[in-house]
Amino acid sequence: MTNLRRLLKEKGFTGKTFAEKCGVGTSIIYKYMCGNRPISPKLAARFAKVLKVDPSEILEDD
Repeated sequence: MTNLRRLLKEKGFTGKTFAEKCGVGTSIIYKYMCGNRPISPKLAARFAKVLKVDPSEILEDD
């Protein structure tokens, strides 16, 4: 499980609701959740703001 997937589950987000909050396409979020696409530091900061966590929590290796 990727950190993003784990955080979304902990915070009660689905991929779709999280994508809407972040202004990103749902299919892209699922690629990040599955680890099929790396998350840039800039995007991690955006995700972290929505999740109310530090960006390092998203970027850390599993």
